Amino acid sequence: MPSLMTKRIQKGFTLIELLVVIAIVAILAAILFPVFAQAREKARAVSCLSNMRQVGLGVAMYIQDYDETFPMDQYFTNNGSVQVMWSAMIDPYLKSGEKDGNGNAIPRGQLYNCASHRAAFQPSHFGVSFDLMPDGASCPWQNGVMEDVARLVEIDNPAEKIGFLEKGANDGNSSWIAYTPWEWDWVPYVKENGQVNPNLDGMSIALAKGDCDFIGNPSVPSGFENWGQCSMLPRFRHNGTCNVIFLDGHAKSVTRGSIKWHKNIYIPVGASKRFAREGWYPY
Repeated sequence: MPSLMTKRIQKGFTLIELLVVIAIVAILAAILFPVFAQAREKARAVSCLSNMRQVGLGVAMYIQDYDETFPMDQYFTNNGSVQVMWSAMIDPYLKSGEKDGNGNAIPRGQLYNCASHRAAFQPSHFGVSFDLMPDGASCPWQNGVMEDVARLVEIDNPAEKIGFLEKGANDGNSSWIAYTPWEWDWVPYVKENGQVNPNLDGMSIALAKGDCDFIGNPSVPSGFENWGQCSMLPRFRHNGTCNVIFLDGHAKSVTRGSIKWHKNIYIPVGASKRFAREGWYPY
């Protein structure tokens, strides 16, 4: 006669089964976590590109109001004691960025910020072309000499020329305002038998010197002795891409190595006019 009380037998997982489950979870995590990280970085890249596009529009409005002339990247007032950056010159159009002690807008925070930049305290997460927007004559190191500021009407193929791009982090509390557009920072040479050879164009030197970040230290002043190549050259921090703004106003994310110096960077106007007049730039 069967017992009124039946014994319930509970079967648990064996050690082998637990190990199999753990292994499966680990494999899925190894597959999915990089995907999640890439998706997060893609979202940051889109946000950064949107910010850059709006800053580019601010510069475009300035250009239209000033006879198609680009602003300087910086100049000084009060006998060289007060720095005025290009962000202050376009501030009436954007009303963005932090203010320095003199009330001038600096290119840090709000539209000037990129969430993926490793040194949020530094200004100029992206930089302007120095040939387009050179230093003003009042900068102490200029000795009163004013480089030519470019005019939009002078530039051939503005849809192919990069005006702004993301840069790497500097090692101090500040950063280069501009990016370096000079040939010796990008390629060994682009001419063969006196003619530009497209097969020689590229960014071999820029990739070797740049696409990097220094640690960045907010307690270390950034002076002439510690400006580094990371903060002067493009940084492909968004899954191997870098956000840029072209001179016709459109913004784009470009892949590492795809920028061509002669095609996308070099302009024979602006600050490079002096080199062109001397007949040696580009080589």
